[in-house]
Amino acid sequence: MYSLDECARLWEEAGRHGDAAERIARAQRWLPYYAYLAAALPEEPYTLPEEDGSFPSLLIRDGLVRREDALLDIGAGMGGDTLRFASYCRRVTALELSGDSLQVLCRRAKDLRLENIETVQKSWEEYAPSERFDVCYSAMCPAICKVEELRRMESLSTRLCCLVTVTRGSYDKHRKAMMTELGVKPQGGMVTEAIHYYNVLYLMGRQPEVRCHTVHREYPISRERVLAQYPIYFKLFGIEQERSIPFLEDYLDRNAPEGLLHEESHVNFAMLTWTKN
Repeated sequence: MYSLDECARLWEEAGRHGDAAERIARAQRWLPYYAYLAAALPEEPYTLPEEDGSFPSLLIRDGLVRREDALLDIGAGMGGDTLRFASYCRRVTALELSGDSLQVLCRRAKDLRLENIETVQKSWEEYAPSERFDVCYSAMCPAICKVEELRRMESLSTRLCCLVTVTRGSYDKHRKAMMTELGVKPQGGMVTEAIHYYNVLYLMGRQPEVRCHTVHREYPISRERVLAQYPIYFKLFGIEQERSIPFLEDYLDRNAPEGLLHEESHVNFAMLTWTKN
C-alpha cells in the first residue's frame, strides 16, 4: 500500500503544479482567456433551470447543503454553481481571481435578484478569510493541487468539503488534436484527476463519497470563433500568434472545409464529498 507521502509525490509528478508563487503567476496568465470567454457571452437575462441535475442540485436535494449554510465556492468562475447554491443557502462567498468572470456572476445574480453573494477577487493562495464556512466547495478548479492546499480547504470548513473534478478518459477531440500537433504539454494549471484526491483523502483517514457522471456533447464552432479564441488559449502555453494563427488556418482547412469545426467533448466528472472528523 502506498503511504501518504508517496501519493502526494505521485500527485505532484502528475500535475507539476509548482509552488505558490508559480501557481499565482500561472493564474495571472489565464486572465486574458477568461476575459475573452466572459466577453463572448450573450448579455441576455440569466435564469436557473428548474432541475438541471448538476452537482450543486444533488448536494441540495440530498440534504448535504442546507438552507442555513454559509458556503465558500473556490474558483467560482462566472458563477454557475455559486448561483445555484445562493438560490437555496443563507450566504455564498465566491472566490475568483478573474474580475471579468466576477462581473458576469454579479450580472447574473442581479437577474436572479440574489443579494446573498459576496464576491472576493483573489487567488486561492492569497486568500486569508477571518471566518470559517459550513461548506467548502470547489469545482473544476486547479487551486486545490497539493496535500497542504487540501488541508487548508478543510481548515476553512466546519462540516462539509466537496471537490468536483474529472476522471480518466475526458477529452475535447479537436483541442486535444491541435495540442498534440503543436507539441503542447501543459505544466500545471489543469485540474487534479479524481484518483489523486481519493487516494490522499483515504490515507488522511477520510471516507469520501464519490459520485460520477459523464457528459458527452457534439457541437459546431465557427471558423471565426476558433481563430479568435484559440490564439489566446495557446499563448498560455508559450505559443505566440505568429505560429498559432497559421497553424489554426491550416487545421481548419483540413478539418472544417465548410467553415464549421465539429467539436466532440467527453467529460467524465467525479464529485468527492466528505464530512469533517
